[in-house]
Amino acid sequence: MEAEVLTRQAGFFISSLTAISLAILSIEFILDYKLSFFPFSFIIVLYLAGLYLRNRFWRKAWKKDRKALFRYSYAIVWILGLALLFTFLYFGNSQIVVYPLGHYALNFYLLVIAFIWTVYSALELYMVDGISSLAKYKNANYLAIASILLVDLSVLLMNHFVYILPISLLLLSVSTFVSGIRVEKIY
Repeated sequence: MEAEVLTRQAGFFISSLTAISLAILSIEFILDYKLSFFPFSFIIVLYLAGLYLRNRFWRKAWKKDRKALFRYSYAIVWILGLALLFTFLYFGNSQIVVYPLGHYALNFYLLVIAFIWTVYSALELYMVDGISSLAKYKNANYLAIASILLVDLSVLLMNHFVYILPISLLLLSVSTFVSGIRVEKIY
């Protein structure tokens, strides 16, 4: 039983680790304006593993509950998660010169990424909220909404305050970890 619970939560925990890794990478980038692709490739593997495990969880939720929301959402989470990754990779490959982080505020590709991520995160928050009890985690939804909004604001405001991106990613990590805890008691 414990292995099943941990498997159910693993996608959220790995995604939390991905957000922490991105926060660390963005802090390193802010401090010395150098970007190494070695840790980034590791982050892509973590991202895909977390996305795959969360997709499996939502598919299992649909098979047990048969709600139409789960049927559509497990496919949508997978599709939007991959669209997010490919858009980011396309944006990264188009950068010949690396500028300070503040230069990328209001960048078209980052705005598209923020939009895809917001829809994907809001859908997943709605699903987590729909299947878990908030008895122990009354403020979990506020934490998740704050992390979604702060990540979006970081794309808009990072030319004024570059540390908003790592702060928002750390808050996202905590929110994702709490979502993983919230799905422990279901099914």
